[in-house]
Amino acid sequence: MDKEAGGFLAITDATGALRISSDKRLEDQVAATLFFAQHGDTWQAEFALAGLLELHDAEHQGFTELSDRQWNAHGSGRCRTLALQFDALRALLEFRRQRHDSAQLQQVSEGILQRLQQVYDSHLLGGVLASDWATVIDSHMPIDLDIAAVNLLCSLCICKTEDPLPAHLQQHVWKLEDEVRAELKGLGAGTLRQTASRARAASALARWARGNSHQEMLQLACLLLDDTLERLHDDTYGGYWDRIRYDQRVGADWLTSFKRNESPFPIKTSLDVALLLEALELAKPRESQQRREQLLKAMADFHDSRHGGFFLGKGYFWSTPVDPTVPFIRQFWAPPRQLGVFHIGNLSYLPLHIKSLEGQLACLGALHRHAANLPPAAAPQEVDLGTLRRVNNRSRLEQPHLGPLPELKVNLPAYFEWLRQARASLAVPYGLTAEMAPQGFRADRCWQVFSALHVISDLYALKADIDDKASLIACIQASQNADGGFAEQPGQLSDVFATYCAVISLRLLGSEPLSKPACVAYLQRCQQDDGGFGNVPGYQSDIWHSNLAALSLHVLGAEATRPQALLGFILACRHSDGGFANRPGNPPDTFSTYRALSLLHALDHELVDASSTVAWLQGLQQPHGAFLYRPGKAVSLVGSYMAIAALYLLDARPRDLQGIETWIARHQKEDGGFGPLNTTSATTDESFTCIQSLLILQGALSKYWVALVN
Repeated sequence: MDKEAGGFLAITDATGALRISSDKRLEDQVAATLFFAQHGDTWQAEFALAGLLELHDAEHQGFTELSDRQWNAHGSGRCRTLALQFDALRALLEFRRQRHDSAQLQQVSEGILQRLQQVYDSHLLGGVLASDWATVIDSHMPIDLDIAAVNLLCSLCICKTEDPLPAHLQQHVWKLEDEVRAELKGLGAGTLRQTASRARAASALARWARGNSHQEMLQLACLLLDDTLERLHDDTYGGYWDRIRYDQRVGADWLTSFKRNESPFPIKTSLDVALLLEALELAKPRESQQRREQLLKAMADFHDSRHGGFFLGKGYFWSTPVDPTVPFIRQFWAPPRQLGVFHIGNLSYLPLHIKSLEGQLACLGALHRHAANLPPAAAPQEVDLGTLRRVNNRSRLEQPHLGPLPELKVNLPAYFEWLRQARASLAVPYGLTAEMAPQGFRADRCWQVFSALHVISDLYALKADIDDKASLIACIQASQNADGGFAEQPGQLSDVFATYCAVISLRLLGSEPLSKPACVAYLQRCQQDDGGFGNVPGYQSDIWHSNLAALSLHVLGAEATRPQALLGFILACRHSDGGFANRPGNPPDTFSTYRALSLLHALDHELVDASSTVAWLQGLQQPHGAFLYRPGKAVSLVGSYMAIAALYLLDARPRDLQGIETWIARHQKEDGGFGPLNTTSATTDESFTCIQSLLILQGALSKYWVALVN
């Protein structure tokens, strides 16, 4: 809520204090008006309506769709996206019905109604029109247009207007019905690939069906909802994916994402869960208690335990196109003008620990609608700390070598030359690749703290010179924010992931954060009630970010506020077969097993009996040397590195030492860097995993280094 300038902002950081975008969007003022007209007090409802009316274009009728904070219209906002205009009219009608009416609201409503009537009468229907309503800018009519038209039709019928527009809107009911039937038969054209579109379509059809006592349409809405809940649910890690691919499966989609200008990586969002809960209430209000509880649990996973509200979402690294593995609270290659997107060179990413107005209102609306509370967060599990023993693992991070540097069966001169090209100049750190302006889904060489860590670590481990350390230190230190955490680059948002990369890099460069106490405090705030750490304060904990946060604290000479609870969380992630999961109840994998063992090592603890963990890790090695990232799943380069490192920390080795060494060495590309087999190019991330794996297999690094640098 922008109490100074009026209206609502679209997106903020987790605290709500930092305006990530100060622009005002029509859809946000519409969502606020709809919500507060039904659920708010008088002042809130009037405030929301006033924001919507600020965007009213009295000259042309309809609403401007994008302005700055002070309501000055952007050039890109001087258009008429029909779906948005339908929604804006619906918000006005609902406010008039549920709150109060006035001559001004009647006049605004009538002006839009007349314009919409002209659009249909003149056969100018299109997705986007010019502000004068007389020119079609984009003739494509997305599924959102049909959904908005059906919702508006329902409001017009409830409000008993005498306008002839409902007859035109009725055709969208049948069009939406045809789209849904085609989708359910597997014949759809991709218009209902998004979970949000599916949920909104089911809600719109159910709303219309109930208003018209149309049981067949209600049944269709139920079928779409059931198909969505079944198809999009993640049976392994819980929650609901935001889309399906062209082949009706959930997975990374390289084939169509580039052409559609969207991220190839599916994520899970709080908005999707809220929209599914709305559809469930409209389509099946007295059924599906199990589904309702499942959805509420998924919503609770996004709840911010520190500041309240709901985070945008969660994402994953993908070991294959259909194998989500470890948590990654970002979405790479997000559309460039999507809310909250940041850029590092040509790499766009969406931090998923931000909060959108749309998501907050949708989640609140779902809880109101179901008269439900969020299920309580899981209490810390009772674990036997007797399975651990205290040891003294302290060493010097600056002395990782256990003797002379061994000869590695790779072309190190070519690798060093490739690394040199991955640094745009000596004034900045390293990028993720050595590419200048690549096509497809490949990052360029613009620097970030993530890639800086991996290059600095490799150069350090290979006893190579690190040029111009002063500039590296200055750039990384400049990435620290006022909250104490670090971002990938100056001016972006803090998180544990970037903070770990910065803290370790600075230590290897002989430096530390400019504000060390603030950094320690930031990391300590990320510990959750269950003992683990999340990616930002209030975010759900996992072993991945527990590792990164606690290792950062360790290097800074500090520790978790509740160290015993952290040990308990680690052990709660252990399975009876010896492997560790990312969260209690998740399946074990090599990533989480390494993270757990690495963290225990840094905390001066070790397993009393590690034989089952050793056997579990060794059992994942395949005949050609590589490791599966978890039983029954895919071979993974990074997962293999984690398995090698985890075994090393347990004083064990892969069963086929020669096989894994040969397999990793094969990953060096023609340009000198390292990357997955049969892919286009190398990255500094994957190069790090290969170099470190080869050094570990040669016994060249201290266990302390292997535990802390990853």
